[in-house]
Amino acid sequence: MSTIYTQRLTLIALTPTQLRHVLDDPAALERDLNLMLARSVLTDVARRAIGMKLVKLTQADPTVHDWYTYWLIVVNEDRCGAGLAGFKGVPDAAGEVEIGYGIAPEAQGRGYMSEAVAALIAWAFAAPDCQSVIAPGVLRTNPASSRVLQKAGMHVYAETSESISWRINRV
Repeated sequence: MSTIYTQRLTLIALTPTQLRHVLDDPAALERDLNLMLARSVLTDVARRAIGMKLVKLTQADPTVHDWYTYWLIVVNEDRCGAGLAGFKGVPDAAGEVEIGYGIAPEAQGRGYMSEAVAALIAWAFAAPDCQSVIAPGVLRTNPASSRVLQKAGMHVYAETSESISWRINRV
């Protein structure tokens, strides 16, 4: 199990079994990791995304597990699993990878997600084949998500009337 530490957070790359626990038995995940899981992070959208991740993980080479799974965002102060973040697979032929994330409403507005996204970007850039991290199509109706990406050092590379697409390139 891979782990990333930041000033206030611990990010844990969840195993397939742990991802199943998120969906089917959150209390088992809490016992396994000795923490509390904010149930409000388990929206219908998050549940669907976890289901898709589980399918991809069964097809992926285990050596690239961390690129396909969700990383649980644990707030160190209270040992609470407050959010999920991750990539949509390994970097493509151009070295580009897409990031996605979500955080419990009660943990929003504290900078946790910006801290987690910045840590995952740094983790991604430690891999020689990753040249850029993107977050395409962020809805304009979700300005908090755009603030997260901006604080994590990303820049706008495309816009439509409905969405903004973000990118950060390896320096």
